[in-house]
Amino acid sequence: MRNRAEALDPEYIADLSLPYRDETFVAPFQPPALAPSAAGLRGYGSVEEIIEDLAPSEPVFCIDPFELRASAARFMNFPGRPLYAVKCNPHPFVLETLFDAGIRDFDVASLGEIELVESLFGKAAGQFFNNPAKTRPAIRKASELHGIRFYTADCIEEVEKILQEADLSDELIIAVRLATPGKDARYVLSTKFGASADEAARILQHVHARGVKAGISFHVGSQCLSPGAFGTAMTLAGKVARKADVPISVLNVGGGFPAPYPGDSPASLQHYFSHVIHGRQKLALAPGYMLLCEPGRSLVATSGTVLLQVVVRRGNSLYLNDGIFGTLQELGHPKESRPVRLLRNGDRPEKRPAEFKIYGPTCDSNDVLGASFTLPDDVQEGDWVEVGMMGAYSLAMRTEFNGFHASNVVRLTG
Repeated sequence: MRNRAEALDPEYIADLSLPYRDETFVAPFQPPALAPSAAGLRGYGSVEEIIEDLAPSEPVFCIDPFELRASAARFMNFPGRPLYAVKCNPHPFVLETLFDAGIRDFDVASLGEIELVESLFGKAAGQFFNNPAKTRPAIRKASELHGIRFYTADCIEEVEKILQEADLSDELIIAVRLATPGKDARYVLSTKFGASADEAARILQHVHARGVKAGISFHVGSQCLSPGAFGTAMTLAGKVARKADVPISVLNVGGGFPAPYPGDSPASLQHYFSHVIHGRQKLALAPGYMLLCEPGRSLVATSGTVLLQVVVRRGNSLYLNDGIFGTLQELGHPKESRPVRLLRNGDRPEKRPAEFKIYGPTCDSNDVLGASFTLPDDVQEGDWVEVGMMGAYSLAMRTEFNGFHASNVVRLTG
């Protein structure tokens, strides 16, 4: 289930004109003194080894550091500065592995995420407070205790809140979140956040008038299957910048870069980067601005595997020991598909395939997956099911509902 980095097209390589990092925003890298999360995760060469050693009756979440490093290497070719969206998978081992692989900046949405990143890396990590709706205490503590200087807003009221609560003795940047079309994404985000083009221009003018550096950000939506959506959004951002007619210090193209889930078949990552590059060339912004992106899913999706066990089989329905209130939350969507395979005593049964409806372990009737699993038709109680490509929005969204909690996390070493 491991993906390898794609070859970069020559046109893309020739256009890497922006430096990766702006060192005025972060302290020089200093390795963490301790890495307790890495040391504390037991390593296994394969899921078969896990079954042989643990014979687990509870879910086991497996993190593959090799996949994390490969994904990070691909984003090192983004023509700007990639920020990892911590919300996607905040496990310390994931953060440490990405950091060691070169992802030194983080898109954070809460004081808790800020504190987590600083506890691991101190001031060696760059942090960008990109949640457009922040509480006053969170802004104040982010500024005073953690030195956060980069914020995002999508209304003048939020801009004023930031200016009232943040320490203005240091130079701030406020990026204005622009609403963009989401028709090419599985999860549309502009229904909640983002200003219209006219309003975004007014907010940019307000930020500039208040003596703060201004930027533009957008998000085309999660699991966006059209690289052209980035070009469309950048064209809109260019129109907003021209209407506002103020200096733009930052352009943040957000996330939305897709994971290669079965059935989706997204274009390669360099095609997405190419649309960003070509869109950037048409923007006609003054030189010197920072170009950012904030991938989450595409950085970590392929690095996670969940090992589950069949609790009950009723005809063509399987009841597993994890479900949508656990690590499988995203699989409640009918278009969400993942690679699966059946394991029995470490072996893979070779019977003909059949479709099975999948239920989780809780007493809630909503604990059912939106799409079926294709497994050998002789699946039975006690078999294990390996679900791949579960690195995104899995550990982050698990609950303890009904007393069930997927707490066993290991790392893969093979």
